[in-house]
Amino acid sequence: MNLDKSVSIIGCGISGIFAALKLRDSGIKNIKLFDKSRGLGGRLATRRSNDGKFDHGIQYIKLDNISNLPQIKSLKDNNILKESVVSGLFIGNDGMTSIAKFLAKDLIISKEFKLISLSKEENSIIMDFENGETIRTDSIILSSPIKQSIEILEQSKITLNSKRLEEIMQLEYHPSLILMVESENSINLSSDFYHEYPNGNFNSITDNFRKGVSKKENFYTLLCSHDFSEKNFEENYEHINSLLKDELDTIFGKDYKIISNHKWRYSIPKNFYTYDDSINIGSDSFIGLCGDIFTNGKFDGAIKSGFSIAEKYLNNEI
Repeated sequence: MNLDKSVSIIGCGISGIFAALKLRDSGIKNIKLFDKSRGLGGRLATRRSNDGKFDHGIQYIKLDNISNLPQIKSLKDNNILKESVVSGLFIGNDGMTSIAKFLAKDLIISKEFKLISLSKEENSIIMDFENGETIRTDSIILSSPIKQSIEILEQSKITLNSKRLEEIMQLEYHPSLILMVESENSINLSSDFYHEYPNGNFNSITDNFRKGVSKKENFYTLLCSHDFSEKNFEENYEHINSLLKDELDTIFGKDYKIISNHKWRYSIPKNFYTYDDSINIGSDSFIGLCGDIFTNGKFDGAIKSGFSIAEKYLNNEI
């Protein structure tokens, strides 16, 4: 294998980052990551507001199957990843985004680079980005949500494995609507920092102060239910908030305000790819696909899929 050949990774979520780390540690020298947003980490997302802080994507992770990975040990040794007040649940010490930032600190990343399409020119893959940039690469790994990857592939002029394309077309996600609320008063939660709702329009509520993320008290993250999110995802935030007002009043009383909202169009997988932990969908080029939808929809599954696609590349699986 030519260790100098270029590999481009689209998406700076956990699967993309771990794919890059595996390739780098295996001697691949020319690795570049691109993300369409201004940040990185995907749903490892943290937002500051009004002197407080919210995690507004993944709230915590479990390390059952990955605690011995050197990257996880490094996160813990550097006090980036810490066990929460609930035994067995781990969080980013400065918010969940800090996990991705630490892991990716030595990687080459271009932010606000949204990939539009691919084409083939001789032995190279040409990447066309929304910002007008055109970049050549030898191989590519798409670690963004499958629906976004499919959109890119459908606009591309490149030879693909039609059977695998048909398989991934069947994969779907639940969307998620998120509210970030500041309350005048604290509320009682069933656990130390979060509460799950079996009924109603919310799936869970997290206290970011008691979790240890926000230095300001009474900053809460509320995750809407799958049904509510699906039904109202395309509505504007003002209308969404009005639909939730009665339930919010019941939870917080009258002394609260909604600081911010967020929409995750591709949040939790509805179904999973059951044939492999990642795939190469290219016919005559390496066009890898990875992400938690290939495994279990969780943090450890995203890592497993990232490692899987890196191994396929290293094994020259074309």
